[in-house]
Amino acid sequence: MSLRTQEPLEEYVTTIQDLAAVVLQIAIVEEKKAQIAADRLHEQMDGCIQEEQALILKLRGLEQHRIKYQDALGFDSLTLEQIRQQASPEQLSELSPAFSELETQLNRLEHARKAAEQMIQVRLHEIEVFAQQGHSYDNGGNVTPANAPQTKFHSKYV
Repeated sequence: MSLRTQEPLEEYVTTIQDLAAVVLQIAIVEEKKAQIAADRLHEQMDGCIQEEQALILKLRGLEQHRIKYQDALGFDSLTLEQIRQQASPEQLSELSPAFSELETQLNRLEHARKAAEQMIQVRLHEIEVFAQQGHSYDNGGNVTPANAPQTKFHSKYV
């Protein structure tokens, strides 16, 4: 393999590894969101969403690098599977571990995303039902019954 194609290949592999690491971080945030929804800790969801947005921006930047190095290697807009089919044996030996790790992390992310989405939908449905019954949640995630007093003042002088 020539030095000209080796450098883009190394950069491409590093970028794929970096993509896998960021995808893992996003999966962890998704898993955290699912747990937060399950535990009814709704006030913590905003922090997760902000963390996820920052990771998505990082992912977009890495994706631009991936496209650049993939083009430099002559793989243009091929999928990972198509690259596996067209890569030389030398390239494939370097690419396979990175591709496998990325696929593993993408699968984890998909499962985590589905779990978070499902749990959030359950909580949204629960909130709708409580709202229809006149119940509400307080800031701690506790249910306030419909006939609960609206004031906490108990003094006859107030």
